[in-house]
Amino acid sequence: MLRVFSLSLSLTIVFSFSNSLPASATVSTKKNGQESKPSPASVPQDKLIVKLKAKLTDYKGPSQVRLRRALMNFSPDGQLLVISGKERTVTVWDAKTGELKATLKGGKAGINGFTLSPDGKLAATRDTGDKTVRLWDVATWQLNRELTGRKGNFETWMKAGTTHELEEGFAPIIFSPDGRTVLSEREDDLVDIWDVTTGQSRVTLNHDTRGGSTKDVLKSVFLMGTRHFLSLQADFSSDGRYIITVNGDKSPKLWDASTGNLKTKLPVTERIYRAAFSPDGRTLATTELQGAITLWDVETGQPKGTITKQRSEYAFPGLMFSPDGRLAVTFLFEDTKLWDVATGKLKLMLPKSEANDAAFSPDGRFVATASGDSKSTARIWDVETGEVKTTLPPSKDRAESIIYSPDGHLVVTTSDKGVKLWDAATGELLASLDEARYPVTFSPEGKMLATGGRKDTAMLWELAVRN
Repeated sequence: MLRVFSLSLSLTIVFSFSNSLPASATVSTKKNGQESKPSPASVPQDKLIVKLKAKLTDYKGPSQVRLRRALMNFSPDGQLLVISGKERTVTVWDAKTGELKATLKGGKAGINGFTLSPDGKLAATRDTGDKTVRLWDVATWQLNRELTGRKGNFETWMKAGTTHELEEGFAPIIFSPDGRTVLSEREDDLVDIWDVTTGQSRVTLNHDTRGGSTKDVLKSVFLMGTRHFLSLQADFSSDGRYIITVNGDKSPKLWDASTGNLKTKLPVTERIYRAAFSPDGRTLATTELQGAITLWDVETGQPKGTITKQRSEYAFPGLMFSPDGRLAVTFLFEDTKLWDVATGKLKLMLPKSEANDAAFSPDGRFVATASGDSKSTARIWDVETGEVKTTLPPSKDRAESIIYSPDGHLVVTTSDKGVKLWDAATGELLASLDEARYPVTFSPEGKMLATGGRKDTAMLWELAVRN
C-alpha cells in the first residue's frame, strides 16, 4: 500500500497508567433475520469468542470531512498498540493489559507521523510544521535522536499551505528494511537519508521540481487558476536497494539508496502523486493526477503497462499487490481487475465487483472485495480462476473496508454501523461488534483486534476459537 511522505512532530512525553479492569464485549448476533438482544460475548454456534479487553480513551479517528487518516498499529512483537490521540497526540498502550504507557505530545501543529522501526526498538515521530523527525527508545520512551526538519522560505510556505488539508492524517515515516536508516523531508525538494545510530545524514536526494510545477503552485495561490500542488513522498524498495521520490510533478525519480545517485527519471507525461513498490521490489506502480496507474520495471526504468485509465483529477483508484508481488488488484470506479505484475497485462476481470476495498489472503490464493452493491457484504475470489469462492451475505450497511486475519481464517468488514467478523471459508457471520468502527488491525499473531469506536474511544478486543 502507498505510504504518504509528509508528516511531523515537536513533542513531550507524559506517562500515566490505568487501573481499570478489562470489560466483557457486547456482541450482537442475528437469528432468523432478527436482531437478538445483546449478550456478553455471544457468538453463533460458539465458534469464535470475542471479548472487549480495554477501551482506549482520547482517541481521534479518521474524518471524511478533513481527510484525516487515523493511526492504529501494533508493534512487531504485538506487545504495544499505538493510536492517534486528541489534539494531534500519539498514545502508546500495553496490548496485554490495556494500560497507557506513554502520550507523545507535539507543539502547536502536533504530530501527524509515527512509525516503529522494523525491530520495534525505536519509534519515529514527525512534526506537522517543520517535519522534524525524532527517534525514541521504545523501552524507556526517552528521546534518542533528533533529525533536523525543514527551514521553510516564502515559496515553501505558500506551497505547503495548498497541501495542508492533505496532511491532516497520520502517515508512516519510512525506515529502510534493515532499520538502519530513515527518510525525512528537509526542504520541499530535498529528502535526507539519516543514520539512526549516529543521527547524521548519509545522503541528500534532490528531487528538484524547479520550473513548471513551482510556477503552477504559486499561480494557484495568487490567481486561483489551477489545483495542482507539490506533495513530496519517498519510499524504499523492499530489498532496500532503491528509493522512489515523487512530488506532484512530471519527474518521478529512482535513486540508488546506498550512494544517493540518481538511477533513472521515469519517462512520464502527467503529474505523479503516488508511488508504491511491489513486495518483491521488482516493480513500481505510479498513479497520475487523473488516476491512471502504470507499472514499471525497477531495473530498467521502462513501463510494463498502464493498468487503469485516466479519470477526473484526484480520482485515485485503489491498488494492492499480492503478498508475493506476482499479482496486483485494482478497484474503485469500475469492475475489480487482477493484473499480472511481470507483464503488466490483465489476468482476470471480476464481473459486477465494483469494490470499495480489497485485500489478498495471506497466502495470496484469494482476494476479498468489499462489495459496492446491496447483494452481498463482500465476495472472496479465487485469483487463478476468477470464480467466487465465498459470498458474505448482505447486511444493513455497505462495507467500506475489508481485511484478513494473519492466518487467513477470518475476514473483517467495517461500515458506519459497526465491525463484522466472518468465517473466510464459509462466509458465516461469527460476530458483530456494534460499538466498533474503522479502522481495524490485527496483532501479528492474530489473537487481538484493535478497532476505532464511538465518542473518541478506540477498542482492544481479544479473540479465541472454541474447539
